[in-house]
Amino acid sequence: LIDPPGSALYHKVQHGVAYAPQQRERHMKRHRYDTLAEGIGLDRITQNFALAHIDEALQVSDQEAVDMAHYILDLEGLWIGSSSAMNLVGAVKTALSLPPQSTIVTVICDGGQR
Repeated sequence: LIDPPGSALYHKVQHGVAYAPQQRERHMKRHRYDTLAEGIGLDRITQNFALAHIDEALQVSDQEAVDMAHYILDLEGLWIGSSSAMNLVGAVKTALSLPPQSTIVTVICDGGQR
């Protein structure tokens, strides 16, 4: 799972509880985190999420996603969206933690036109 800082889903995977420190009473805001990626960072547990086997969760900042989107545009000529950029950052972070010759798969799920 790749989500921005403040995501309750990150905490659900890593700690078993869908709660982020930003949800504390007297600190709760309507939008606890301001992210460029639409639809990322939602705090509800959907049925497909509940049924999924997720080994680990990573947090990726907007800046990391923007940097990756620019890198992929320069290197490959692909104009990817923020969700795809977050997925790629997560794939790179995961690859760096695994032994050489490991296989990493991710999805480039959106374009940069939004």
